[in-house]
Amino acid sequence: MASPIQVVLNPENYQEVRETAGGGGRKDFFAHRDNEFRIHRSALISQIDTISEVLSAQRQGDVGFAKVVLRREAWAKSHRPVASLFRPDRTPVVGGGDLGVMLVEVRPTSLAQVSAEVAKAEIHTEMRYNEYKQKEVPHPSGRKSEAGAIERIEMYGPADRRSFSVDEAVAWLANPMTGSNYLVELFDSPPARSEWDRLDPGRRQLLESFIAGFAAFGQGVAVERLPSGRNRQPVLSVRLDQSADQILRLSDTSQIDRRRSVARFNPDVDRHARLLSFLDNHPLVRRIELPGIVVRSDAPVVQSARTRPAGLAVPIRDSRRTHPRIGIIDGGISDALSDWVIDRWDVLADEDTDHAHGTFIGGLAAVGGTLNGVETCPEPDGAELVDVAVFPDEAKAGAFASYYPEGLPQFFDEMANAVSDARARHGVRVFNMSLNVLQPTTPDRYSQHAARLDQIAEANNAIIFISAGNIGKQDERGEWPTDASAALANLVNARNDGLLTPAESSRNVAVAALNPPGHGGCVPFAPSRFSRRGPGMRAGVKPDLAHVGGSGTRHAELGHGLFSLLPDGTIIDGCGTSYAAPLAAKTAAVLDHAIEGEVSRETLIGLLVHHAELPASLRSKELAPVARHLVGFGMPPPAERILDSGDHAITLVFASRIQRDQQINFRFAWPPSLVGPGGKCRGRAKITLVSTPPLDARFGSEFVRININATLQQEKENGGWKGQLEPLYLPSRRDSPAIEAERIEHDLKWSPVKVLAKTFPQGVGASSNWRLFVDYLTRTGEVMPEEGVPFTAIVTISDPKNEQPVFNDMRQNLQALGTQIADIRTAARITPRV
Repeated sequence: MASPIQVVLNPENYQEVRETAGGGGRKDFFAHRDNEFRIHRSALISQIDTISEVLSAQRQGDVGFAKVVLRREAWAKSHRPVASLFRPDRTPVVGGGDLGVMLVEVRPTSLAQVSAEVAKAEIHTEMRYNEYKQKEVPHPSGRKSEAGAIERIEMYGPADRRSFSVDEAVAWLANPMTGSNYLVELFDSPPARSEWDRLDPGRRQLLESFIAGFAAFGQGVAVERLPSGRNRQPVLSVRLDQSADQILRLSDTSQIDRRRSVARFNPDVDRHARLLSFLDNHPLVRRIELPGIVVRSDAPVVQSARTRPAGLAVPIRDSRRTHPRIGIIDGGISDALSDWVIDRWDVLADEDTDHAHGTFIGGLAAVGGTLNGVETCPEPDGAELVDVAVFPDEAKAGAFASYYPEGLPQFFDEMANAVSDARARHGVRVFNMSLNVLQPTTPDRYSQHAARLDQIAEANNAIIFISAGNIGKQDERGEWPTDASAALANLVNARNDGLLTPAESSRNVAVAALNPPGHGGCVPFAPSRFSRRGPGMRAGVKPDLAHVGGSGTRHAELGHGLFSLLPDGTIIDGCGTSYAAPLAAKTAAVLDHAIEGEVSRETLIGLLVHHAELPASLRSKELAPVARHLVGFGMPPPAERILDSGDHAITLVFASRIQRDQQINFRFAWPPSLVGPGGKCRGRAKITLVSTPPLDARFGSEFVRININATLQQEKENGGWKGQLEPLYLPSRRDSPAIEAERIEHDLKWSPVKVLAKTFPQGVGASSNWRLFVDYLTRTGEVMPEEGVPFTAIVTISDPKNEQPVFNDMRQNLQALGTQIADIRTAARITPRV
């Protein structure tokens, strides 16, 4: 019997006023270590004085930026030194670096105030009797607690701004595909020249020295502000060329046509050294980056004698019915699939196209099941494709630069226009982009490319499935062994196998590759040897999912074991994360097609993540700490299995927005068939939360500015509530409360996607009263947006033995409580948000 996913139709009925709790009180990080704190306090004052002296002698004025590095146990919001020491009115926080690194704007005058406050921090350990604990506990002043939370204070300097040499820069920028421009992030956006009279002398001198530095180069330099959209990180494009002009445009250029010819790149090493020296040492500059290059994530396709199934006649699309729709962002799809291509965004000349990659991807989406079987391609064949051909033939010298002379920003602009058009004309919401930027992700920096992809997805209420990226041939790992210890050894010895940008994109889905089944030369569904791995950013899981991408080891008969089409319609084998991404995208498109109305991005992503399963080869305890970096939350099952849970389980979808000063409190009774003597509750429970919180790349690892949290709690005997589930990737049982660093790493605190689960074979607790509880936490200085934060929480309660009528039990209970629920396929007829 079908037991479809149920959507809660009246989520607004469960909103209530948010309960705000303190952050745990002030902590004495040097309790009973008075002499150590005396030394630490003196060191902080000395560090502050040194920074102040540097600023006082600075040619660019007295405004600068400092790094306040917190000790690991002080990363929590409640321990941030912003109430007594680095107060917003004297030293505003302007960003962040790695976890626990605050970037603050400082001047000699403000630093003198900070130094004075640090000096007032008491040396001794103040004690106070705690009624709750029934004993004396440390009770420091705010000054001592905050001073103790700080590990050190440093000037933000040249080493923080650049990580490449002059020679490396010139060699890289000489490639026209880069656009030949440096990307320069600033701490602050320069205002229009007409508003400089409103600036204080220090800030005006900062800007004047910045502009004067560029002016000193004379002709042959072009400086332009890149469009930022919602991204509040100001970024300049700085290019040295051989023109007779000097362009200095620091205002917003979003309305300027950037599709123009550019002058030839100037490879003069001395001139580049001079430019980089200027940027390295100017306080306004936060970071200097080299631009990326777009690459495909596939292995070269090589045909061998016996690598393909019997011949395939591509089926004719039945135009009388609708099919799932997918946009393929690539270099074009050939006429071999013309009947399934419903539209083309065609900006490339015929001589600049290479259809091989896009046709292979389109073939997997349209006819992959026939070619590979349901284990590899579980969705029914048939998909209407929009051919977003924006990537010129990478083998043709100068092709990319001829379309995008300014590099990746122009490429993403073209892609944004194409996605918007496909969305408006055909309602396409699922896109596949098996392209990566040849730059590894870093845990403390959210790339501009990921931020741009986020903007495109949000603007179109779409999801882009991105390949995790392929490891270079020389760095490929050995084939995944059946022994877990040997697998760990392989990973320890691996090099240069981290994710490529923009796979860390928070609003989209990154997909890693798994081995195909029935190949013989590899472990089925184990991580492919060429598939790059996370982590991406510190907050969250990347890649998100994994799917079959072919084997990196060729089989004598089956080749790579994943089959699709060449541009001429010939069957071919291939491998790459490029080919895993469209299989995950196909399932998303089938879900979107099966559910009436416009299902939210959060729900679509949540359904995939919630039902994803870890491959058998990664389920051992030894591999638990690394599994998430290899395959994310696992491989999603077919859409049909996702939408119907069976009689012995129920899945509820709670799609809503959490508003300022509100929380969600959804109470329900555990299925009676799973409640034993004394109120003990048996079974298995799982919850997945997907939210779309505000992001700000200026804050590095802390770029997610609001944490949405969901827990499944059981009522306690004293009337309180206890969360009974554990994070999916918790490495071991905890014996003590987790500190912030552990909550971020294992509990996925601050991650937009969270999964918790637990099985209770013997039963748990003493009450059948449970609740889904959703609340939020803002970063220091952050405010909940007026429109709130959209989220979807998906809850499954099941009987692992597949015996009890859980679906009917829960459905009847919920209806008796007045909860309005409906089949997810038709819920949009009744509720505006699914």
